[in-house]
Amino acid sequence: MTYEGPRIFLAPYGNDVAYENFRRTVVEGVSADKYGIDQDYCASDRTAHLWGTKGTIRGTWSDIEPGDFLIFYRDSEYTHAVEVIATEENESRGKSVWPNYEEGAPWLCIIYLNEPVELGVASSEIHGLAGYDIDYPMGFSPLNEMGIGGIRGKYGSVESFVYGDADSSVGLSKTPEISIPRSILDGLHFPESSDTTVEDVVDQTQSALNAGKHVIFTGPPGTGKTEIAQRVARHLCSEHPDVYSGHQTTTATADWSTFDTVGGYMPEGTGDSLDFNAGQILRCFKQSESQRNDLLIIDEINRSDIDKSFGQLFTLLSGQRIQLPFTREGEAVEVTPAANWSGPLEPHQFVVPDSWRILATMNSYDKTSLYEMSYAFMRRFAFIYIAAPTVPSDDTDRRQMIGEYASKWEIDVERAVTEAIGDVWYVTNTSVGNRKIGPAIIMDMLSHVSNSTAPVTTAVTQAVASYVFPQLEGVRGRERVVAELAGVGSVDESRLRRLAEDILQVKVDG
Repeated sequence: MTYEGPRIFLAPYGNDVAYENFRRTVVEGVSADKYGIDQDYCASDRTAHLWGTKGTIRGTWSDIEPGDFLIFYRDSEYTHAVEVIATEENESRGKSVWPNYEEGAPWLCIIYLNEPVELGVASSEIHGLAGYDIDYPMGFSPLNEMGIGGIRGKYGSVESFVYGDADSSVGLSKTPEISIPRSILDGLHFPESSDTTVEDVVDQTQSALNAGKHVIFTGPPGTGKTEIAQRVARHLCSEHPDVYSGHQTTTATADWSTFDTVGGYMPEGTGDSLDFNAGQILRCFKQSESQRNDLLIIDEINRSDIDKSFGQLFTLLSGQRIQLPFTREGEAVEVTPAANWSGPLEPHQFVVPDSWRILATMNSYDKTSLYEMSYAFMRRFAFIYIAAPTVPSDDTDRRQMIGEYASKWEIDVERAVTEAIGDVWYVTNTSVGNRKIGPAIIMDMLSHVSNSTAPVTTAVTQAVASYVFPQLEGVRGRERVVAELAGVGSVDESRLRRLAEDILQVKVDG
């Protein structure tokens, strides 16, 4: 069903001029009589609250309708929300109300508003719900459908988000029947030579999530594992906004401890006292004292020491309540599954929704890390293998496959480039047994070469050093891989050997 409720538009006021305009015309309001503003455009007492945009943003401005909301951004926070009364294009009035406009760019697209409401919501929360990679708006722009859905899921409605009365029980006991369409993987190419198909990935992921499992996408580097995890998370948040409040992404490191995942004490205020600060996983369940149900994407989960970094969370993943060795407001911090919880959410309590899931990725070559995971931990996950395609040994077939990828990625390259990169891919994936790279690395190489002004031989050599060599760090037999790469026709052999010495500390005899 199509959403027909109010939309949200992001309105930054970051510089001093914009801040002064915001304070004067949005917060305080101006005299309607002074500027000849119709009573229908006034909030109250012949005071008009209004905002404006330049003509260059007319396209976005024209989509605004009465009942929509503007939320105003400054310094990593959405400070205020205001309901729209009407819009009007009026250059003379815009110049009169905002005389400090840039020369040649008056604010002629006017938005009449109700009285503003203080919001005080971190931009990271709103942008997390929307799946944005940045925490600041890119100019005056609409919040996307995923963000609207996330707000409705967390707060019940856009109006509740602005005016209060949010539903704090979002997603706690609801476990939706998950259906993942094939279309969410559009643009990811799995050729016939691959042991992985779109249908395989969709069916396995859907089955695992409906079975109550967390998921680890495993496979060689560059096979699209992280992209798949992110697309699945975005789909779930968009399809089930009444259950999922958004998703968070983090990358595991060898330095991870329970402080990163669970939390620990941090100085509060001036540092005279310590307060419990929630870690990455607990922040999925509660932020700003409001219940959340954020899916968690953990990239390269096998980089971390699982026992050290997950600690008490083993018990949590088993569906049991845990009590942490920390206090908040004098009470021991508790993490409780939704099935075992009722009542108001206290400051020391974190509630895990039944539908909460981890979507993780893991490089399958780091097998020792896999076996460092306890069987109890692995039992909570379904491992879904994303294979690298088999690169054909036949020159014609190989170049055809590279051409198909380049077409899917909309990268326009010369035949000589597809031939060279195809040869590099074949050599890399066949020189050492069971060590392959996936298409994402080939996409990076094709893009690199297509954007280079250097001769093809030089650009290909640079691409090999930049994108293939990092995948050979610590690989047994990498000398052989480098030697065979140096023999590829479109590679500068002497330069590649020098780069191998510098980057991989590998000296290959002629």
